[in-house]
Amino acid sequence: MFKKLKLSLLILCLPFAALAADFEAGNQYEVLKVEKSATPQVTEFFSFYCPHCFQFEPVAKALASKLPEGTEFVKSHVNFLGGVSKQTQSNLSYAYLIAKQHGKGEQVADQIFNSIHRQRALLKDMKDVKALLATNGISNEVFDAEIASMPVISAEKAMQDKQQKYTEMGALTGVPTFIVNDKYKINLNTIKSQQMLDELVEFLLKQ
Repeated sequence: MFKKLKLSLLILCLPFAALAADFEAGNQYEVLKVEKSATPQVTEFFSFYCPHCFQFEPVAKALASKLPEGTEFVKSHVNFLGGVSKQTQSNLSYAYLIAKQHGKGEQVADQIFNSIHRQRALLKDMKDVKALLATNGISNEVFDAEIASMPVISAEKAMQDKQQKYTEMGALTGVPTFIVNDKYKINLNTIKSQQMLDELVEFLLKQ
């Protein structure tokens, strides 16, 4: 975890550093024994409670903004961090998914991160989560209706299923973790700059 924090800070300090790199399986990335996704996508497994994910947000956003047209950037919230109950972590998954349905996913994600890591308000109580969404125009009534709706329930279950799948194969041992096209896991400890990360993702999308 601490290595990932150091890495994220390094990347933030060197956003435009150019590196001539030859990308190799087993070095900058791992090839997972699963089927490749039918459509191009980059999945970031993350947790709002993870300080390294908070530090990495500018890097993730920069990456998402440069993806080729037609490539989906998927933020998949995990619920396996220690120190906070799984249900509390899943509550934030629901909050993020509901916000996305209203076109406010990034906005609400930023506020959740800031609440936890800057204001030290951990959002462990559902009423606090609902209050945060209410400030973004998503009323308690709307939240209560949507958290019980099949689209939100199914989306949260899909997050957990994907989390379990990659955890069981040993590909997901911490966060943040990036996986391209469901098949290629990026070894973040080899990444030296934002440009290198962007180029590696572009390379893997073409595999």
